[in-house]
Amino acid sequence: MEITVEFFGLPRRLSGVKETTVEVKEGATLRDVVKALAAKFPAFLGDLINPETYELEPPYFFNVNARYVPRNLEYQPKEGERLLLLFVEAGG
Repeated sequence: MEITVEFFGLPRRLSGVKETTVEVKEGATLRDVVKALAAKFPAFLGDLINPETYELEPPYFFNVNARYVPRNLEYQPKEGERLLLLFVEAGG
């Protein structure tokens, strides 16, 4: 299935694009999406994605359809859902 991921901040700078699509198997988790993103954009490894665990490095997280933040990477996105790769920014 095809998943669309929109980038903000560092992910956008590292990828050079505003959004991309990745192909994952039916029943895939967000971790599978992260692995597909790492394969497509190797520059994500390190600052954005832990290359050993494929966890997103803090403060990065996924938002689903600009409405829901999954608790972990075991969430299974559905065909047609749009993922936003965001970061928490603190300070004033």
